[in-house]
Amino acid sequence: MKKFFLILFYSAGLLLLGRNLLFLPIVNPKTEEQKSELVKQKVAEFISKEDLKFSVYYKDLVTGQTFGIDENKVLTGASLNKLVIVAYLYNLAKDNKINLEEKVVVQKEDIQDYGTGSIRYDEPGKVYSLKTLAKLSLEQSDNTAAHLLVLKLGVDEVEEYRKRLGLVATDMENNKTSSRDMGKLLDLVYSRKITSEALTLELLDFMKDTDFEDRIPRFIDGDVKIYHKTGDAVGMIHDVAIVEGKRKFILSVLTSEVGDEEKAKNVIGRLAKIIYDGD
Repeated sequence: MKKFFLILFYSAGLLLLGRNLLFLPIVNPKTEEQKSELVKQKVAEFISKEDLKFSVYYKDLVTGQTFGIDENKVLTGASLNKLVIVAYLYNLAKDNKINLEEKVVVQKEDIQDYGTGSIRYDEPGKVYSLKTLAKLSLEQSDNTAAHLLVLKLGVDEVEEYRKRLGLVATDMENNKTSSRDMGKLLDLVYSRKITSEALTLELLDFMKDTDFEDRIPRFIDGDVKIYHKTGDAVGMIHDVAIVEGKRKFILSVLTSEVGDEEKAKNVIGRLAKIIYDGD
């Protein structure tokens, strides 16, 4: 009899629990598309409060989800075009069509005496390898280094390579690009479609801990790798990056109508932090 009442008690308890479970809220996990849309909404809300114009492209490197905000807008690329030049160099190196250790002698007429970089302070006659020129082009955004690479590779050949990559908004001669094009180029680099595994790692290393860590990397702390390239033009501040940390994504941010450059750099950093922290 005792056993019978024990079974009856447990049965009643299970029945009561089951009835109550019907009233519990059903939690549906967000789909990847919904998560991406949420991030986009946060970004849109953030930039709507700023007094400069944004062109943004984002890709989640785990899920493949993307979004853009005015991502096809064509702007002056400034030093972002150096990414195309170095990508072409490393594509040729993959197929042994060029030797990265080949040396180039800097002539007086090669010096680009403006903007960033250290080569313009050298005496003519100094020798650099193509690899070092690539490193300086990305790490210091050295204008003379990039100019020397174009002389070696050929203007028309670099432009033809740009077309083969499908960078439809990019114009090397007139120095134009879009955030989507730059995001696409970084995606090609990251997915090892530009060059070999070893050369990809070398190329990415040139984009880490650069002379310009004041935008996308600005507020992202911890064990995070950020490979990026900046670009500055009159009224424009840009940064495009591959971010690898608790989240892995590509972020391409181009800005225009910039009045305060330091403020624009700060805003880009805050935007990147919003995305990195996620939902």
